[in-house]
Amino acid sequence: MFRSLHFMARALIGWLVLVPSMAVLATGLEEYSPPANGSVRVTRDRYGVPHIVARDMRSLFYGAGYCQAEDQIENIALNMLRGQGRSAEYDGLSALPLDHLVRCLDLPGRAVEHYKLLTDNDKLILDAFAAGINDYLAAHRETTADWIQPVTAEQVLAFSDYVDVIFTARNCQEDLAKAGIRLADMQKLPEHEPTLLGSNQFAVAPSRSASRSAILSMDPHLPHTGFFRWYEMHLVGPDINVMGACFYGLPTIGMGRTARSAWCMTVNGPDLGDVFSFQRDPSDPALLKTTKGWERFDIVQEVYRVKTPLGVTEMKLPRQSSPVGPVMVSKDNVAYAFAVPLSDSPDRSAQMMAMAQAKNVAEFRKSLEPLGLVMFNILYADVDGDIFIISNSRLPKRDLRIDSHSIRPGDEQWARWQGYHRTAELPQVLNPPCGYLLNTNSGPQNVTEAVAPRPEDFPPYFMSQQMNSRCRRLTDLLSADKSISWDEVQTYATDTHLIGADTLVPKIIAAIDEGAAQLADQREILEQVRTVLNAWDRRTDVESRGAVLFSSIVRRRDFQTGNSQSDQAAIVGAVVKAAADVQTTFGRLDCPWGDFSRIRRGDVELGVAGNGVREAALDRLGLTALRPTGGDIKEGRRYCQVGTSYAMVVDFSGATRSISILPYGVSENPQSPHFADQLPLYAETKYKPAWFLPEEIRQNAESEVVLTAK
Repeated sequence: MFRSLHFMARALIGWLVLVPSMAVLATGLEEYSPPANGSVRVTRDRYGVPHIVARDMRSLFYGAGYCQAEDQIENIALNMLRGQGRSAEYDGLSALPLDHLVRCLDLPGRAVEHYKLLTDNDKLILDAFAAGINDYLAAHRETTADWIQPVTAEQVLAFSDYVDVIFTARNCQEDLAKAGIRLADMQKLPEHEPTLLGSNQFAVAPSRSASRSAILSMDPHLPHTGFFRWYEMHLVGPDINVMGACFYGLPTIGMGRTARSAWCMTVNGPDLGDVFSFQRDPSDPALLKTTKGWERFDIVQEVYRVKTPLGVTEMKLPRQSSPVGPVMVSKDNVAYAFAVPLSDSPDRSAQMMAMAQAKNVAEFRKSLEPLGLVMFNILYADVDGDIFIISNSRLPKRDLRIDSHSIRPGDEQWARWQGYHRTAELPQVLNPPCGYLLNTNSGPQNVTEAVAPRPEDFPPYFMSQQMNSRCRRLTDLLSADKSISWDEVQTYATDTHLIGADTLVPKIIAAIDEGAAQLADQREILEQVRTVLNAWDRRTDVESRGAVLFSSIVRRRDFQTGNSQSDQAAIVGAVVKAAADVQTTFGRLDCPWGDFSRIRRGDVELGVAGNGVREAALDRLGLTALRPTGGDIKEGRRYCQVGTSYAMVVDFSGATRSISILPYGVSENPQSPHFADQLPLYAETKYKPAWFLPEEIRQNAESEVVLTAK
């Protein structure tokens, strides 16, 4: 079944590339034949992606909620628990630190207050979205787990804040660690793996594209499980026509395309969080010394329900506020509080809607001004040929008497934040002369040639990321190609070449040449290694032969030590041991990369292309491809659990082509044909069509239903 799906998808992609558009690009709602007011039509295409069409906004977002629940009800419920600080009830003790941070920041309380401040239109969107989820749940209550409960609009708002907290609170934890202060184990946030939690994005202007139209590629790299997972949908309603991806439980598209534009995001590196210190009264720990003198902040015991192997148990952790944020740890009568720049906007969905409704680059830039998005590099391209990038952030203004990574005195007014930098003050580039923009979590200074923002022109807390191996590779590919075609954009976006191999393979072979004479008993295996590495294409495609051997060598600690010290004997010793391991596990030294690099979904398991590494030292050696895949190694094989989490490519030529891919499929139901139908394409760095035009959707419809928005 999956083999036939694979070949069908490849044929469809070829059709999209070769056949010009059969219709003028649809921009109006009527071209999608919406049903009557109060109802919504859901057309699912051959990959199960819902195309949701309605005449009124309430029906549209009711349909969005219903579709997400139909495909991902358990993951939505889990995300709602995360936003309420209750995920330990399901995920156990490992989830308690984030639960505690959520409660200390009072995300649930903030959401209740923010909901009251919403405009009627914003309330309508959130209420309708929650109603769609809840109506699906009510209709399927008998087959849905008891712990899954109805959703409220306030819970959706809280989860939206949770997303921001995940990406910002670690700045505070890093500042604490620098000061030698350690959070308790039950309060310490789990570490991110920055070499794998990243993203790629690039845009090509008409001056550099073969089609003479802008092209944009988006490729966020995130885990394939947990809250980071993406849901693909298409929303068509009054003054909105947008297709792309969002996290489960959010009503609006986070990155995607419209009829006129496309945009995406990568994680950037401004310093967003700070730690403030407050003297504590030794005789009364509720008293903190602030800019107003001694103020009382009561300490309460927050109760958590935590899942354990023996059942659910209750645990308590102390919670105390401060003028800047929650107190997270105390030492020697000093309280240390986290300050994170959560949005003052009561509804980030309003800004996401404005981004999707922008008709040109000026309107898109205007949509960012409310600072509803706390961070992310945002890349944009449109049908007019404009390309734009901004290192976006809700970035606090700081007095630089101390650097932003030092603990700030909470009782000094000068140390407090002085508002936020306007979007006009942030690093950004519009329409560079070279005709391309890119970011691979590599800092604004590397986004293009000649006119990239310079770190010395900004306060030091604006930028932290440096050029990485993905940036070097993508820059080389784009700068060398003066006429970039649609096919080349896809090839570059999914490139599996390891630039580190270009340096390390010759070093390994040189070490073999020098050391083989001293290891006569290993001469045969060393000669085999030399032959395999010389023949290897230095790529990590599923069929690449030599990548498994190379990876096994360079992952070894003794190789890394020998390489750093230019110790030829140590390198050769590591090569011999690695070759023996590969021979034992795979039966040959030139086994295909796909024998080692695997991906599994249910009972479907395949070899998967690409490579990413967890260790920063290996990443610095250039061992992460533009198409990264990573995960745990078990019994000699690595199972992909993180990497490309959603990808889309949009070409604004006459055909207005777009393609996309998820690692698995849109459904979490193992019985659904869309549980793993995208897996064969994903494994081989292919895409599926992202049908956007009305005629495309009709021709590729799998099912259609009209729902009444109750």
